[in-house]
Amino acid sequence: MVRTLSFVKRYRYLLAGSSGILLFCSFPNVNFFPLAWVALIPLLIALETGVSRKSSFLMGYITGLVFFAGLLLAIVLLYPYAHILTTLLGYTLLVGYTALYFAVFAVLVHILPWRTGILYPTAVASIWVGLEWIKGWLLTGFPWGNIGYSQWNFVQGIQIASITGVYGISFIVVFFNAGIAKLIVNIDRWRDELITVIVPCLLTIVCITYGFVVINRHDNTESSLQVALVPGNISQLEKWQRSNFPRIFAKYLNLSKKAALKKPDIIVWPETAVSGDVLSGKLPNYNKRFKEFQVQIGNIPMLIGATDLDAYNDLYNRVISVSSDSEIVGKYAKMHLVPFGEYVPLADFLPNFIQFQPYEHGKTLDTLPIVNVQQPKDGNLKVGTSICFESAFPNHFRKFVKKGADVMGILTNDAWFIGTAFPELHLAMAPMRAVENRIAVFRCANGGYTCVVDKYGRIKRPMVTPQQTEDQFINAEIDLKEGNQTLYTRYGDWLPILCVVFSIVSLTAVRILGLISSITQSTKSK
Repeated sequence: MVRTLSFVKRYRYLLAGSSGILLFCSFPNVNFFPLAWVALIPLLIALETGVSRKSSFLMGYITGLVFFAGLLLAIVLLYPYAHILTTLLGYTLLVGYTALYFAVFAVLVHILPWRTGILYPTAVASIWVGLEWIKGWLLTGFPWGNIGYSQWNFVQGIQIASITGVYGISFIVVFFNAGIAKLIVNIDRWRDELITVIVPCLLTIVCITYGFVVINRHDNTESSLQVALVPGNISQLEKWQRSNFPRIFAKYLNLSKKAALKKPDIIVWPETAVSGDVLSGKLPNYNKRFKEFQVQIGNIPMLIGATDLDAYNDLYNRVISVSSDSEIVGKYAKMHLVPFGEYVPLADFLPNFIQFQPYEHGKTLDTLPIVNVQQPKDGNLKVGTSICFESAFPNHFRKFVKKGADVMGILTNDAWFIGTAFPELHLAMAPMRAVENRIAVFRCANGGYTCVVDKYGRIKRPMVTPQQTEDQFINAEIDLKEGNQTLYTRYGDWLPILCVVFSIVSLTAVRILGLISSITQSTKSK
């Protein structure tokens, strides 16, 4: 065993790097999700070799660098839209920043007071989840790369999210990793560590069994909505040229006419498909064409992603609900904007950094009505709409459902990242949001994955992929929400908050135990 620990200590940085590689391979596009269940074992074993806090920090940082360097590589490929040096700088800074969370994790695990027993994996998982949660809101938040998302296509394994959110999946995965790692380190006294590995294994089995039971329940959904999703798949370089708008607008109209042949209840266009002036009448020629189009398709209500100026000339990224008689009946403005992409933090101190008009943050979280004037229903249906980056924030998403949304939609423009893993990484969040709130989700993504996700996180077919050049629309049936709100919808991020509290208590115990030890030694010496 001594020889083994000596080997581990010598190659500890290599082990740390291997954890980053294994974790990266559990995410899209590799998508081999079982690797996440063992990915952290090399790092956790390396932290058990009696290294210093400085070495622990460095090992964690190496794991984070390797993982995020692979996961966020698509940022470098934004150079068609910005100078290559700018994209490289942004990529380097973001990877360097996000890797810090792994480094802090490693240091906190290193100083844990418990080196054995069930409290060790519990504390490790709590620290990890607490840091994921902090990363999700600190400095406006960046939830990409949370380990729970690696399980997005393991449908039976993610059903626990209706209780805990995606953080519960992260907890179980890390809990399992820590239990196995501790058993390997103390293999010479494995009987003492049985509980350390048995409890994580049992919890994993219970959660997966729960998933099978929930999915196999026979729910009779009485009401549904027929949606036509028209992403268009317009390249970002084409969208940037204003002279192309007439052709782009015509394409959306023509595709929507084809989709309307199946008489959907609503037609959806993706994020920033048109200017809001087209719908409001400020561009009368386009507005006239739009109204004529709605008459031709049989007056079908629409949800449209649009760039929209208000009365003060402030620009917003909105979703606009248009009734069957072409009247604007509701608007929602994006609240979680992308830093340095849609707005500049501390813009007063960096006045020349951005060369385009930034978006303003939305002020209120509003559901949107679907209004069919020709065939009125008993009360308007309420749609919650998450715009692009917002779908990464579970606590924001759930608020629409809490406010009574009958169905949720994600409207996005992923054409920035065509040909990279980012569109699928973004897709991976939709099943989690559906399960967390037990609500069906439709996704209309220009240059991304357009599909319907049921309340169990299952992606329905057919779907439109980023590479699809024909039939760039789908007609699908989507169930409306029924039943009570989930535990997660009602109480939100209760688990990560509990994990933060437990972590603080655990780490405070280090100082208390150290103080008691010092007092005891001082007493003995007297």
